[in-house]
Amino acid sequence: MRFWAGVLGLGVAGLLVVPAQAAWAIEPHAPLAVSAPAQKVPPKQWARSVCTSLRDWEANIKDLTSEFRSAGGSSPDAAQVKDLLVTYLGNTVNETDTLLTQLDQAGTPNFKDGSKVAGLFQKAMTDVRDLFATGQQDAANLDTTDLTQFRAATSRIGNAITQGGTKLSSTFKSAGRKYKAANKILGAERACRALSSS
Repeated sequence: MRFWAGVLGLGVAGLLVVPAQAAWAIEPHAPLAVSAPAQKVPPKQWARSVCTSLRDWEANIKDLTSEFRSAGGSSPDAAQVKDLLVTYLGNTVNETDTLLTQLDQAGTPNFKDGSKVAGLFQKAMTDVRDLFATGQQDAANLDTTDLTQFRAATSRIGNAITQGGTKLSSTFKSAGRKYKAANKILGAERACRALSSS
């Protein structure tokens, strides 16, 4: 169960953190087809690939968040914050698209319910990508003339992403209980243990 708790941690603490006070353009991407990859791969290979991809994605999202904050994400200049937020969310969309490609390339683990587990990862991370894309579109449409309304609107964007993170956490927690074989394999993989402790 520890691995799934780690995904929960990265989902809420690391990646879906747009600071509420600064959570202030492109239309959302069309969802990828959420069909599990057909290629069957050894479970250990699959776990290593998935967890390494998730770890890299988490690090990249954290870096983007730090850059957003240091570039002035909490600046009182609404127009500047809007531009930074649109760029930031666009970059998170791109990072998540890269992750989705990597998850697809990881194949389907050769264990009971392997295709369901691979599909679950694809679906969950597609939902995350769509959250970021919707946030980016909403940010691009923000009105910056009234600072109070602007701050309220950016908080709503941040809250929507945070709520999406909570939903993602719940998905992975229940998956850990439901898919025992996956839980055991992921828990035994070093790259996954490193992810769950981050």
